[in-house]
Amino acid sequence: MTIRQLEYFLSAARTLSFTKTAQAFYISQSAITQQIKGLEEELDVKLFWRNNNQIRLTPVGELFVPEADAIVSRLREAQEKLHAARDGMTGSLSIGYLQSVEMTQFPGSIQEFSEDYPGIQMNLHRDNAMALHDDFMDGRYDLIFSIDNEVLQYPGAGRVELEQFPFYVVVRPNHPFARRRQVSQEDLLYEKLIVHESFRSLADSPHVRVEKYLTEENMKNITKTENEVETILIMVASGLGIAVLPEFDIRTPQISLNLRYIPLDTNGYQETLSIFYKKESDNPLVPLFLERIRIV
Repeated sequence: MTIRQLEYFLSAARTLSFTKTAQAFYISQSAITQQIKGLEEELDVKLFWRNNNQIRLTPVGELFVPEADAIVSRLREAQEKLHAARDGMTGSLSIGYLQSVEMTQFPGSIQEFSEDYPGIQMNLHRDNAMALHDDFMDGRYDLIFSIDNEVLQYPGAGRVELEQFPFYVVVRPNHPFARRRQVSQEDLLYEKLIVHESFRSLADSPHVRVEKYLTEENMKNITKTENEVETILIMVASGLGIAVLPEFDIRTPQISLNLRYIPLDTNGYQETLSIFYKKESDNPLVPLFLERIRIV
């Protein structure tokens, strides 16, 4: 039984006409007939007597009119209260997000949540993975959108996995890899590699990473690290090396360069984008946001 079925029934009970009811709801008469029939079958009663093109309420149907009207009214009242609570909800959410996740579902999720809850202030800050981790653990953020790997640990935090992304090798058009359908780890052994810098600065952390998308041998070939994807692409275009980047970095490049993007064989490993949040957060908007993300 749905609220729409009850509305169809009440309209038909008032007009004693499936035709007029169909016109009122801008649907076909056959659709109204089917909905009323479905309601009768679910209730296991006959609500209308049908005679050619005329209908009239059965005694059971007459008894059901006030009951159906009360149900619809109560549902509408509950709906109005929920909308009022939604529109009147206030507060703020502090959200950190990884550089380049603008190319994922992140912007759409933020926009939809903001439109659904206009009274909630969204404080957004973009940073690299290590900075997001440190600031989240220090309590600066309610939640963060960041990569999930073994280097960054989040004790006491919950996690919602969003998407996984394969890796690509980025080269100039005249590079031997440019015509390949896929690049292997062995192919990278003699290449100068440019990758994302995970840390605040090289001085803050040693040049040690758990980069599962590269073999230990290829880790030694990392000659440059950068925070900004645009800078990495410019480096590749300038002949300083080739880049290894996850798909979200290159979905829609922000600068126009003549480069080629070839899938990298990582033995099945993909970059995982997740939301991290404090399980014991005292901000009631955090579970609301997480529930909204799961629905989207």
